[in-house]
Amino acid sequence: MSLDLIDGPKLKKIIAAGVETLVGHKDEVDALNVFPVPDGDTGTNMSLTFQAALREADKAKDVVPEILERAAQGALMGARGNSGVIVSQFFRGFARAVGKAEKLGIAEIAKGIVGAANTAYQAVRKPVEGTILTVVREAGEKAQKLQEKEKDLIRFTEQVYEHVDQVLAKTPEMLPTLKQAGVVDAGGQGMLFFFAGVIAALKGEEVSVKKTDPVTPVEKKDIFAPVEDDFDLENITFQYCTEFIVRGENLALETIKDDLSPHGDSMLVVGDEKTVKIHIHTNNPGLILDYAVHLGELSEIDINNMVEQSQQRLEKLRRDQPPEAVKEIGLVAVASGEGLQNIFRSLGVDEVIAGGQTMNPSTEDLYQAAMKVAAKQVLILPNNGNIVMTAGQVGELTDIPVAVIPSKSIPQGVAALMAFTPEESLVNNQEAMTRAISTVITGEVTFAVRTSTYNGLEIQEGDIIGLKEGDITCKGKDASAVLLDLLTHCMEGEDSFITIYYGHDVNEKEAEGVLEKAQSLFPDAEVELYYGGQPLYYYLFSVE
Repeated sequence: MSLDLIDGPKLKKIIAAGVETLVGHKDEVDALNVFPVPDGDTGTNMSLTFQAALREADKAKDVVPEILERAAQGALMGARGNSGVIVSQFFRGFARAVGKAEKLGIAEIAKGIVGAANTAYQAVRKPVEGTILTVVREAGEKAQKLQEKEKDLIRFTEQVYEHVDQVLAKTPEMLPTLKQAGVVDAGGQGMLFFFAGVIAALKGEEVSVKKTDPVTPVEKKDIFAPVEDDFDLENITFQYCTEFIVRGENLALETIKDDLSPHGDSMLVVGDEKTVKIHIHTNNPGLILDYAVHLGELSEIDINNMVEQSQQRLEKLRRDQPPEAVKEIGLVAVASGEGLQNIFRSLGVDEVIAGGQTMNPSTEDLYQAAMKVAAKQVLILPNNGNIVMTAGQVGELTDIPVAVIPSKSIPQGVAALMAFTPEESLVNNQEAMTRAISTVITGEVTFAVRTSTYNGLEIQEGDIIGLKEGDITCKGKDASAVLLDLLTHCMEGEDSFITIYYGHDVNEKEAEGVLEKAQSLFPDAEVELYYGGQPLYYYLFSVE
């Protein structure tokens, strides 16, 4: 069969088919994790992110631009892990590049994939080739080359797929870690599964869609409207939150932004040539409305006095909570395990999100936690390298300042908290806490989930492995012995302080035995032992 254009209903079907295909192969993608440690969750993160996009797309009318816009917003709110963040940028870039096209043909799809690749690359500070980024970029380049000579949409998509399938096979040659592990890039493979489902649906093949578990929604409100919780009345520069819709012809979003930007802040102008939603904080709502009425017909006008609102909210907060609950800077951290969560709370963290390896919280999870904190500003400690990018998106969804400490492990998070000073500014705390991360060496003891070779070590499935700063350094059959071996690799120069956190699968007696051996092995060091209760990792430790 041949197909020339994709309309709204067809677009929903192919997105659903792509998501279902990826979800059906989620475990295969998880198994492609480079390191043989139990955190191979790329497939899980991508699946959850794609499912969030699908849920929003299904709510849209059968109109291509709305479907793409809702999918992009759903992916952003549901993004989990680095791979999920890149997926959200893929949707956002595709939607922006396609624009207001009512149907998608070869030219639009080629343009969309190129836009998706560009946006995804911009989201990563230091892009690495041999990853999902390479797969998407190569898809865009191939699509551009094919669009002039290929007129059949199905053959066009099949040829793009065949090309990126070959590119994926070459990713081990681009990244030494992939080659050493003998796998292709997990994110790239996940994207190919999605593409495969899309092509199947284009051909008219049935792909059943499983019902996904619903996620807890963000508090019901307009997703484009920033949160107006500013308790610092002296710093409200623009007093009136002004929001309305303009309907007209040939509305130019960028021109509207340029014209209105001198008259306020927190401005959002979204929509298309016929319908634009405007949100701005200003001291002269009349001037804004007078400008807009010349553009077209106004509706859903909503003006709120933020000083008055803030005073009312502050009074209510002070009635309902003790004064000390309203703080300048709040803290949010991610940790898995009862012991570790209690430790973070004891160090002053306001909201602790359960998560970490294999359980990466979404942007929405982090957003909701930040909104629960009764503070004017929020610091987030991801404590996992796969959550840092996700945390970085929370600030885009709030009107309160949100800063991220790039902590990639629990010990780094603890070290960062030790450098936190409530009286200092958000910027100064962010700088001091980020510096503190570099003062600790992180060690982790876990088990290998598959047989592999790494750093000259022949690792069998089930072996106990020790990681120094995320790099596999030693192996063995006993967790305690591997811990002590790993400590010898981590002790450097005048390091004198060791903190050990034992996990859910280690009993207290065994942990106390490890403490005694560590004290004997390193008599000049101060060694402390705490119950972490973390799953999957027998021991975590820091060396300072």
